Amino acid sequence: MDSFAQNTSPRAGTWKTLVAPHAGWTFSGDAMGQGYRWLAESNPDADLVVVFGGHRGPYGPNTVFCGDAWETPVGNLITALPIAQELKAELGIASEPEKPGRPDNGAELHMPFVKHFFAQAELLMLGVAASEDALGIGEAVAELCRTHRRKAVFIGSTDLTHYGPNYNFTPEGTGSPSQQWVREINDRGFIDAMLANQPSQALKHSQDHLSACSPGAAIASWQAAQRPGEITQGHEITHYLSSDVMPSDSFVGYCSLVF
Repeated sequence: MDSFAQNTSPRAGTWKTLVAPHAGWTFSGDAMGQGYRWLAESNPDADLVVVFGGHRGPYGPNTVFCGDAWETPVGNLITALPIAQELKAELGIASEPEKPGRPDNGAELHMPFVKHFFAQAELLMLGVAASEDALGIGEAVAELCRTHRRKAVFIGSTDLTHYGPNYNFTPEGTGSPSQQWVREINDRGFIDAMLANQPSQALKHSQDHLSACSPGAAIASWQAAQRPGEITQGHEITHYLSSDVMPSDSFVGYCSLVF
């Protein structure tokens, strides 16, 4: 996983949140690895990683993983079970299934990166709706982490525009013009709203323009990064398309943002 992280030079900062994609290591591994390197170098003593993941629509469900551990190829991530159970009771949300009914890479693909870059940290994993509820959940998670005096970092697992015939979304036709539109207009609408600290606008843009998949995870993680009395300024590490990796008329946008 270090090979995915090598083409970046982390900027010093108090970064606590990473928004990064989940489209498989071949396509989005560079964006994930670079983002995790920034977050890890800023938080060498982190003892808890909160992953907001899962493909959820506006009606959820909102869930928290209450299993003992999450198995990865590089070792198990132990759940911060008391915090998970307290959060479940406080918010009245459901348990994330230990064996989901269908495959969902929204959280799964992040877990080896979490274990590799934060080897000693515990895990808190949540699935959040693509709605304003995500902001309240992000705030509740951050407050609970402070109450338990945990040195937490937060991950928002989010892909951007899914464009092309494979996704039944071709408002700008095919070829280079469509890629330019996704890269410079559609993806940017979501990215720029996030970097302007306008999570509600980012959510609305994703709904109106199909510019993000799992936007609830992104805005929940943004909210968790906010410190009382101040707004956290974000930074864009990288942004590219899957067609930059493997040419195709169907492609997806990826970015890594830290806050």
